[in-house]
This record gives sequence, structure tokens and C-alpha cells, in this order.
Amino acid sequence: MRTDEAGHKPELDRLKTMKEQILYALEHMPRGSSVEDVRRWLSKQGQQRVPSRQYAAPIVNEWRARNGVADTSGLVPLTPELIAQLDEAGTPAEPVKPAGAKGFYLVALMSIGVSVDTSWRFFEQRLGITDVTERIVLFSVMEAALIACGWAMRGGVRRDGRPGPARLVAWGLTAFAAFAAFSLSGPVAGTARVLLGPVLGLVMLHLALGIEIRASRQRTTTWARVGRELRERFLSLLGLGDDGRDALARTRDRAALRAAKLALASRWTPFRTSRLRKALHASHVAHDPAQKDRMLKELGVLQHAQKLAETTQPSPW
Repeated sequence: MRTDEAGHKPELDRLKTMKEQILYALEHMPRGSSVEDVRRWLSKQGQQRVPSRQYAAPIVNEWRARNGVADTSGLVPLTPELIAQLDEAGTPAEPVKPAGAKGFYLVALMSIGVSVDTSWRFFEQRLGITDVTERIVLFSVMEAALIACGWAMRGGVRRDGRPGPARLVAWGLTAFAAFAAFSLSGPVAGTARVLLGPVLGLVMLHLALGIEIRASRQRTTTWARVGRELRERFLSLLGLGDDGRDALARTRDRAALRAAKLALASRWTPFRTSRLRKALHASHVAHDPAQKDRMLKELGVLQHAQKLAETTQPSPW
């Protein structure tokens, strides 16, 4: 059954293979759609990798046969060779590398130099380790651990789109580097050492791997869901919840509600008349019948709010 095309892109991004994307498209398009229709539909949904006709034809052909769609004009016959190709269609599509990935990797490696300098001075001036060989062995532990975490994050992202526990270890090492930098150089210079060292390196590594982009297409963790929920609630308090309205519509809706409240306010309200006129002008009720109707409904609800408790409702039991 065909549904509204808005909102298909997030669902398509969650699918790992082209075969799954093609089958999803067939389920949400008219039943008589051809292979080219499917390819155009996927392209309109913003998919960067659109399957070729040769790849998509056997999948569409099989789906149509399975669902009893008789008209198969323009489709490649379902031969044994194409069936064998279908069996290999479950291979995940290789993720697209973020733009500028090589530059991000380079900056991440350069930032290790700042971290190395901080560790070298910290072990000498704060821990009293003056032997050069001993200091090299000890201070290089953190830098080697950061590189190992970066390599593990790279492998995790390429494997399943997630950096894994290595990211948590990397941020823990960054916290220790911050302690060392503050102890060595004070709050001002220490902050510069941390930001230009391990923090910058981790941020560049995130950008190079596209971790945040891929994480948005995967199942999120509990903490990620909690953070997203808190963010949405905060935006809702500010009237900025994502409900499909643009900034102008939000402004006019708030002005309409403000006008309804000022209309019922007492005459002792400061600057009531001028504020009411300003709210009416901002709500655009003089030129928008729908906005005028919205304001009058808000006024009616506020005007008879005390009668809400008098409304008799049938028992839900």
C-alpha cells in the first residue's frame, strides 16, 4: 500500500543492504511499478547508492511473482543465473566515507604531538622521572593507548557502524590528559593543551569515521535515547519542538495564543492594549482565516476553562 513519501529516508537509511531497500520501495509504491520506477523512487528519497538496473531487475521480478503481479513487461526474466545473483544480494553495501576523511585523519595524528609534549613534561616536572629511557616508556603508554582505541573504533565502525567500547576508553584517557595538562600548565594553558591535543584528535577521528552519521542510522543506546528525550523536552519548553512547522508558523501560533490571553486579561495588565495589538499583528489573523480561527478557538477554550470540570463524560469502565 502506498503511504506518504515523507519520512521514508530514515527508514531506508536503517536498512543495511540494497536488496532490503528495493523491497522496501516495492512495498511503498504502486504495485505496477517498473524497475526504473523503483530506481527513480530511491533516488528521490536521497539515497546516494542507487542500484543498477541489472541488479534490481531480478529482485523486482521475484517480488512481483511472489505477490501475484502479472504484468512483468520490461523486466529481465528470472533465470537460474539471476537467482544465484539474488542469493548474494545480502552483502551489506560498503558505507560511504565522509568527505574530507583523509584530512581529519591527518589532523588527528598531528594532535598527538601536543599530547606527547604534555605527557613528556608532566612525567618530568610533576612525577620527577628524569631518566629519558624510563620517561619514554612510561609516557608513551597513553599515546599508544589512544592510537589503539582509534584503530579499534575504525574497525568497529567498518564492521557494524558503531565505535564500540573503545570510544569510552579513549574519552577516559582524554580525561586523564586533561588532569595532566591542568596540573602542568594551569587552567588557561592546560585547557589549550587539552583542546588542541586529545580532544581535537578524538573529534577529528569521529569526523573521519562518520560515527555520529552512522550512529543516527543504527539502534541507539539507552543514554543516547535519554539525551535525545531531554533535548526534545527542552526544545518543547521553548516552543521549538519538531512538529513540522516552520519558524514563521511557530511565531504566528504563539502570537495568536498570546492575543487570546491578553484579550481575557484584566484592564490593569501593563500595556495591555498595545501588547494585544502587537500580538494580533504578529499572528497575521487579519489576512489568514485559518490563523484567525485558531485564535478564536484558543480564546473560546480559555474563556470557558472553568466549565471543563462540569462536562459529563461516560464511564470508561
